[in-house]
Amino acid sequence: MRFTILGKYGPFPAAGGACSGYLLEQNDTKVLIDCGSGVLSRLQQICDIRELKAIVLSHLHSDHMADMLILRYALEIWKARGLYSGDPLPVYLPEYPEEIHRQISSAPVFQPIFVKDGFKADIGGVSFIFREMTHPVQSFAMTIESGGQKLVYTGDTNMNPHLEAFARGADMMVADTGLLERDKTEKSPHLSAAEVGRIAAGAEVRKLILSHIWPGYAEEELLQEAAASYDNPIIAEEMKTYII
Repeated sequence: MRFTILGKYGPFPAAGGACSGYLLEQNDTKVLIDCGSGVLSRLQQICDIRELKAIVLSHLHSDHMADMLILRYALEIWKARGLYSGDPLPVYLPEYPEEIHRQISSAPVFQPIFVKDGFKADIGGVSFIFREMTHPVQSFAMTIESGGQKLVYTGDTNMNPHLEAFARGADMMVADTGLLERDKTEKSPHLSAAEVGRIAAGAEVRKLILSHIWPGYAEEELLQEAAASYDNPIIAEEMKTYII
């Protein structure tokens, strides 16, 4: 599997960056995972939007789905001009918040498929399993497997009792690293770099990538904090492709 970081920031992008978005490729299967601000432009540097087999949204906060509303324009206009004749694009997404999912699911160019805890989906030979996490809105981590390789993407979450077991043995884990430990509070909606390091070590993942980065942080601080528990964590690099 090939996994390209289209955007790594949250809840807003750094100058020249993009919010959360990732392209998964396995043979001719292309799946967009999250679609935050700036992701659609980045995606088109790699592939035509019409090559996507599906889109998977971990949750419906704007930094993970804002460009879905612009992608909708692209597909609708292409369809009206005879430039797109494909079936509605499958979009796997949470059911809540309802007022947000309606903006996506009401578009005839999308085929909404609502996920829940334990939901499984096969997309072009790639298997997804979803686990609900701890966040102010319904949010899902996911395992992605193909050819014996396993990727875990945490989506956005605070500490969750199921995350370590869910990630166990993953070849690569891409983790919400929205905070440094000094900024963590009881009500924080994200993991700190220290927590991510401990989870990855406990789950014995082979490679840890820190993503969903607050634009004001020095990345070296995040790496140092995660490295207290996990050897050689990596900061996500936008437009870089990782082979799993």
